[in-house]
Amino acid sequence: MTQETHERAPTGSRARVAAKVSVWSHDLVIKSATVTGFVAIFIVMQFWLSRGFFVAAPRMLNIHQNVPVLLLATAAVVGLLAGAFDLSISGTATLTAFLAVGLTAQQGLPFPLVLVIVLGVGVAAGLVNGLIVSTLNVNVIIATLGTGSIMVGISAVYSGGAVVTSASGTPLPGWFLDFGRFTTKLPLPLQLVLVAAALCWAFVALGRVRPPAALAPAWPVWRAVLVLVLGAVVYFVFDLQGWIKAISALVGLYLVVVFLIWVLMERTVHGRSMKATGANPLAARLAGVRTGKETYRAFIGTGVLASLAGIALAANQGAASPDVAGGFLLPAFAAAFLSTVIFSRGLFTVTGTAIGGIFIIWVAQGLIEAGLKFTWTGIVNGAVLIVAVSLSTLLQRRNR
Repeated sequence: MTQETHERAPTGSRARVAAKVSVWSHDLVIKSATVTGFVAIFIVMQFWLSRGFFVAAPRMLNIHQNVPVLLLATAAVVGLLAGAFDLSISGTATLTAFLAVGLTAQQGLPFPLVLVIVLGVGVAAGLVNGLIVSTLNVNVIIATLGTGSIMVGISAVYSGGAVVTSASGTPLPGWFLDFGRFTTKLPLPLQLVLVAAALCWAFVALGRVRPPAALAPAWPVWRAVLVLVLGAVVYFVFDLQGWIKAISALVGLYLVVVFLIWVLMERTVHGRSMKATGANPLAARLAGVRTGKETYRAFIGTGVLASLAGIALAANQGAASPDVAGGFLLPAFAAAFLSTVIFSRGLFTVTGTAIGGIFIIWVAQGLIEAGLKFTWTGIVNGAVLIVAVSLSTLLQRRNR
């Protein structure tokens, strides 16, 4: 590899070959600054709100109601990691929500077939975006803005500009509507699987930290002990059991999706190739990555995730209204961009997007519980994003 190629190596690749972060380093402090700030806000809310903030049921309800937004945020970050700024995801979610309800209620198709069609629409949307951007070389923002508008238009034509429900046609399956209700909780075996997955993720995350010299020889053992101790503290002090029991089936689906996408992007060759394409297409091509193919994969991924958001909307509401997901686009991208300052220094991450999205939701909902009108939600989301990113940027500049 030439010197020029090395200098142009993808940012993600450089991050992987860099030395582990020290426990006491400024870098780790900076990466944790945004999370620390959010936790401080939540602690203030704990004493401010009449019933407290760290109460499992209302906090999980906040997440449950916003699963479609969080799924769109995951779609957004997958695209951003591959350099695909996909603005069509809200249009795809709107169209698939209409199809999930309408094809069942109005056309009377079997619901399993409807789900296949809806996911196929997400794949088709990704293929069209990939064709326009990768093959025809149209600007990604213009292309996806156009395809998203077309999908919203198709949903309006399909519905006649009206709300589509199953009231006057074939009803949606009861199990599907139950799946969208907060009262439907995740089965105990799946709860245990999620807890095990969270512990494994924490163990892997600690592996990227350089321990003090005294702990270095047996660091894997110390990592396991630390994860178990922290898990025990959370379980007994913060009522982890209550939080786990409050996880709805829809939230469980979202967590599974996040875990699978994290594995795909961080632990597979395909994910690393997509990230290399997004970080530096020229260097990726010189390294043998077929960047055009990775762009197609990224758009297909965003399309499928957006269609899942549409399915979640249909399950949550049992109906679809015109441009139902239109207002979700900016919050989704806000969560994706917030991931660059959550345990990260400028890199998009899947887990950071999930954490950032949930934190933004909790801040907004906490203020609403304190008496703020719901119409201020957009202002709060934008302000939180700007302040969080600005403070992290200032800390990075001071420590260069």
